[in-house]
Amino acid sequence: MKHLLILFIGILTYNSSCAQKYTDTYIKDANTAATQWWAQINSKQYEKAYNNLSDILKSRATFENWLAQITMLLNEFGDIKNRIVTNSYFSSELEGFEDGFYVTIEYDVKYSKTRNHTESLLLKQSDKFKWEVLDFNYTFQALEKKN
Repeated sequence: MKHLLILFIGILTYNSSCAQKYTDTYIKDANTAATQWWAQINSKQYEKAYNNLSDILKSRATFENWLAQITMLLNEFGDIKNRIVTNSYFSSELEGFEDGFYVTIEYDVKYSKTRNHTESLLLKQSDKFKWEVLDFNYTFQALEKKN
């Protein structure tokens, strides 16, 4: 009986460590995809960035509509100075979405026209095992304009 208990604990520990290993891999891969997406945005490769959006987002906006929105946002934010990842976490369940593999990445960002700027990306792994941008949120305070 003692051996069975030790074996059971060993199996649970092994499964837990394997799950953590995969979770870490998902977070790392999603961060890589997010970094590439931001690089496309920052270098004005907007069509490539649009193609890395999830089908859900692409069904809500044509490329032209999305381009107009992202251009307006970037003009409001100003030039990018710095973007630092502050937190990344994995979820397999999100309210309002089907079960799947999701990674949320949070950033502190410095733009030329904002302060206290934070952003978050929600990425979902597609059925083709590709990480795609599912949502983008931000908060900031606009810098006062000098007269």
